Amino acid sequence: MNVERQYLAESGGLDDASVATRSSLLGRLRDASDNVSWQTFFDTYWRLIYNVARKSGLDDSDAQDVVQETVIAVARRMPEFRYDHAKGSFKSWLLLITRRRIHDHFRRHYRLPLAAPAETVERPNPAEDIPAPVQPPDEEIDDAWEQEWQRSFFQTTLARVRQKANPKHYQVFDCCVLQNLPAGEVARMLGLSVAQVYLIKHRMSRAVKHAARELEAELGREAGA
Repeated sequence: MNVERQYLAESGGLDDASVATRSSLLGRLRDASDNVSWQTFFDTYWRLIYNVARKSGLDDSDAQDVVQETVIAVARRMPEFRYDHAKGSFKSWLLLITRRRIHDHFRRHYRLPLAAPAETVERPNPAEDIPAPVQPPDEEIDDAWEQEWQRSFFQTTLARVRQKANPKHYQVFDCCVLQNLPAGEVARMLGLSVAQVYLIKHRMSRAVKHAARELEAELGREAGA
């Protein structure tokens, strides 16, 4: 189990409301002219969509196109979106749109040309020499989405903790937990005793788990408001 899954599982932060999608933001997005809210949306989700597209087999340029096409599709459909956890979360809705854009991109980009009228002289067709890549199955895209979603939530949690923590204490956590360095090495690097490193690591780990639970509860309340 990686660091993200360990902390999110122990904190209960693997629910659908993981990424910071506040109901207030969703409400503002129904106004297509609200450039600030749409910039917030783009900043929050573009990397998630981009990474999923790349993991699905698209190159950098194609993945960037998927990001733009997904955001445009969300903008067109946002006025009709209504949060109802019983019918599905915003996370599932955004995944559905992203998955369709990825599939559309594969079909559009690698569609074979229509057959040309018969000619007296057969000409080589370069497209026949380059097999089209296999379109990723939905399960593969869904798995990539879940991984990226959890990573996004974990990074949001860490950002909150880092804002409040003693910089040196956060550095201990980063070295010991995120970089998996031995406590003795961290102690030498930061001028601490091994006992201090273990104590700080324990306290910071508790802080991260608490922040994850707090964020999950906050997002759950706002999403259901």
